[in-house]
Amino acid sequence: MDGSLLNQLKKYKNLQSSKYIPVRGDEIITRVFEFDKYYVSTKIDGHLCFIYKKNKDVNLYNFNGKSFKRDELISEAIKKIPVSSALLVGEIYHYDKGKRTRSFDLTKAISEANAVIKIGVFDLITYDNKSFEATNWLEKKKLISSIFSEGDLIHPVQEIEFSSRKELENEFNQRVNNNNEEGIIVRGLNGPTFKIKPSLTFDFVVLGYAMGYSDDFSLLKELIFGVLIEKNKFLVVGKVSNGFSIDQRKNLSKRLEKIRVPSNVIETSGVNVPFTMIEPALVAEIESIDIINSNSNGIILKSVLFFEKEFIKLNNSPSVSLISPVFMGLRQDKKVTEHQTGISQITRVIDLIDSDNEPEIKADSDLIKKELFVKETRGVKMVKKYFIWKTNSDSNNYPDYVFYKIDYSPTRSLKLQRDIKVSDNKDQIINIFNKQIETDIKKGWNKID
Repeated sequence: MDGSLLNQLKKYKNLQSSKYIPVRGDEIITRVFEFDKYYVSTKIDGHLCFIYKKNKDVNLYNFNGKSFKRDELISEAIKKIPVSSALLVGEIYHYDKGKRTRSFDLTKAISEANAVIKIGVFDLITYDNKSFEATNWLEKKKLISSIFSEGDLIHPVQEIEFSSRKELENEFNQRVNNNNEEGIIVRGLNGPTFKIKPSLTFDFVVLGYAMGYSDDFSLLKELIFGVLIEKNKFLVVGKVSNGFSIDQRKNLSKRLEKIRVPSNVIETSGVNVPFTMIEPALVAEIESIDIINSNSNGIILKSVLFFEKEFIKLNNSPSVSLISPVFMGLRQDKKVTEHQTGISQITRVIDLIDSDNEPEIKADSDLIKKELFVKETRGVKMVKKYFIWKTNSDSNNYPDYVFYKIDYSPTRSLKLQRDIKVSDNKDQIINIFNKQIETDIKKGWNKID
């Protein structure tokens, strides 16, 4: 595959990832825009697939340029596409009559000769050396239907036309709640596309916490959570800051403080404050609208952490992100086991991408020095944190050492201040660290171990 085609596939994937607006099934009336017409199809749960024809040859690619080796699909595409150049887009999926499509079924079945694999075509990029605008859906739909209307294994995605959001709501209930489909795709005429699904619920391991809700550092702001891969090994999945009551923010902060543990890991919250890590013993129920395994930057990669008295980072690995996560509560009836909080919770919904083109990962940084100071005056608590990291990078793009300071004072107009200094000399960065503390820390400040 030439580089220009690969870039085109990746660019399409990146744009597609951002063009769908996720909506929960109970939010159709309030969040789907009002249009004169809507085009509705069942969401196929498979993998993104590009059908590329050049001269007499057809290839089927994923967005990373990896080929799907299915001779029956290639043969049908050659027969159905009459022109010498075309690039179409669809969802390749495992077909099992009467059963819901699932992406992990495709992963298992794609290499099985007897499995029925199909492609539902939903977009057209170029055809007979002509490019098509993304918004020109009606013309593209007509052309796709004319090419594949008699197709068996490759077919147009079937759409039904509606004229009101109430009709969309009824159709969603029929397809999803009654027929157990994953969701529906709704195209507004000359407008955005909506991906409508029921909410997803997961049981994740709580790995750490950050304080500072509404600039009150006595209140919990955010949790970081993940899944158990194997004994003592966790894959970070995400962070959640929504869904907590004020009482929960007060009570959880006290509970989490009691089980905090040492850590050589720096995972940062939404406001770039390092999480305080805890003993991985609590299970949180997290709800989200959707889950994705890639974004505009490519494959989503997150930390794999190992815990034995303290946390260390092992490497980065393919992971996922949740769309609009909400904390529903702690699960007192759940334990941190592979069965109840394992990675299968993710893979039952979406594949973790294993890419041959996965980018090279920079070596993990080491935290070599950290100190925390607190001062309380008339009930107002101020915090100063100081860090030094060794970057472990061989690249000229990274310094050898980084000094990082966090200074929080609720009485200032700019409550949270940060300072970063870099050096390629260890003695120099330690001198910067010590001098900054000597300058900042005067009477009334207490060091926290």
